[in-house]
Amino acid sequence: MELRGSRFRRTPRRAALLMAVLLSAVAAPARAGAPERTMDFELRDQFGKALAYRFPKERVSVLVFGDRKGSGQVEGWVRPVYERYTDRIDLHGVAVLTEVPSLFHGYARRQFRKNVKYPVLLDFKGDVSKAFGYEGDKPNVLVIAHDGAVAHRAAGSATPEGLNRLYAEVDRLLDARR
Repeated sequence: MELRGSRFRRTPRRAALLMAVLLSAVAAPARAGAPERTMDFELRDQFGKALAYRFPKERVSVLVFGDRKGSGQVEGWVRPVYERYTDRIDLHGVAVLTEVPSLFHGYARRQFRKNVKYPVLLDFKGDVSKAFGYEGDKPNVLVIAHDGAVAHRAAGSATPEGLNRLYAEVDRLLDARR
C-alpha cells in the first residue's frame, strides 16, 4: 500500500510535531520506569554471602549501583556517606556485571575479593539494577526509606551539592524514625 495523498504529505508543521514528539521521548528521564517503592531482592556478595533486602526494614538504606565505566566514581559517594552515618544506615554497593560472561563470574568474584574488603553485591543478571532504573556508565545512588519508598535518587559523580541533598534526605528519614 502506497501512502500518498494530502494526509500523508510531509509538511513543516508535521515535521515539527514529529520532532517534538521524538524529542520529548528522548528527553524523558531514563528512570521513568523505576519504581516508587523498591522490590524485595537478594544478591550475593563477592564472599558468597547472600544479602536479602526485605521491606519494611529497621534502617534507612543507601544503595550505590555502578558498572565498570561508573566504578571510578562510586568511591566519591560511598566514603563520605559511610563516614557520616557509619552504623546508622544500611549502605551497600551493587556491582552491575551484566557484561561479564557467565564463564568469568568466578573470576570477577575473585577480583572483587582481592581488591575490595567490604561486601559488594554482585548483580550478574542485571535484574536488580534494571528494576531500580539503573542508568549505565555512572554511579546511581538510591536512598530508600524504612517502608521501601525511594526517597532520593542521584546519578553521576558525587558533588558537594549532591552529597548535601542526599544527607538532607537521610537525616530527614532518620529524624522521622525517632
